[in-house]
Amino acid sequence: MNNYRIIIDAAHGGEDVGCLLSNIPEKNITLELSKYMYQKFQEYNVPVSMVRDHDETIPPAKRLQIITERYGDHKQVIVISNHIKNQKDYEIIYGIQQPSQLSNRIASYLIKNQEQVKSYSKHLGLNPNLDYYWIHRNVANMQVLRITYPFMQNRGDLDKGVEQIVNAIYEYIGGRAQNDFYKVVQGDTLWNVAKKFHIDVDTLKLMNGFTDNLLRTGESIKVKESKEITYIVGKGENLYQICKKYDIKLEELMKYNHKKSNLVQMGEKLLIPIHSTQHKVQKGENLYMIAKKYKIDVKELMEKNHLTESKLKVGDIITI
Repeated sequence: MNNYRIIIDAAHGGEDVGCLLSNIPEKNITLELSKYMYQKFQEYNVPVSMVRDHDETIPPAKRLQIITERYGDHKQVIVISNHIKNQKDYEIIYGIQQPSQLSNRIASYLIKNQEQVKSYSKHLGLNPNLDYYWIHRNVANMQVLRITYPFMQNRGDLDKGVEQIVNAIYEYIGGRAQNDFYKVVQGDTLWNVAKKFHIDVDTLKLMNGFTDNLLRTGESIKVKESKEITYIVGKGENLYQICKKYDIKLEELMKYNHKKSNLVQMGEKLLIPIHSTQHKVQKGENLYMIAKKYKIDVKELMEKNHLTESKLKVGDIITI
């Protein structure tokens, strides 16, 4: 892949909180999405580093020093500076002396995912020779992209945008990205989509939080297994019940979904981080059959799932 290197700059940090988005400091969200972006590049084995991986104050001069010294200032270094605003569209700004191909490629990926995107270069005031963004102005050769994300309450929606950006960059530098999402077309069924991506129907439903077998033309569904699933809050459910169901701590679930309150509404989507295998109980299954399938002791399975009896209901989620 032509020795490309990626530097991810999570904007703000420490004393510089950025703007407040539903009382969440911008610096927190840019750090979380930058960490996720870092993880996705690592999965593709692309050399990548972060300017900051925790909450710290980094003055502009120091930030620039980190960026320019990390891999050197040359054309095969791509800098992604992540920002958040309370807006509906993505904004990608590239340098006035830089090519627009990468920015436009990212924009096209996001548009395919039904996002609104603006891709452009920007001058500083009325000076046509100076870039708007200070990192652009202070590097000679790097491809610097300042990406501003729309603020989204559901982290899963933000993660989808990050994945599209990573996939676009990966293909730009010569890789072949495997998209985690599939856009449903007319005539699709759960069965043929599951078959196409070599997963079973129940896993497909579990990953997307489906409670029925209906697919809607035009919607994007997750088709690659990951360490998280989407859960749709049911009538009368609360976070404590959901945490118990998935054997996860309340604090972890709230942090993972950027929630400041433990209140949830029916129909709300939550991302559940998976630390172990999950099994959805099928018709005719019992605890003994499941234990045998995963080669685990029944007593251990009951203890892990806080079960006081061996009776199961169809649709129950069992942690293995």
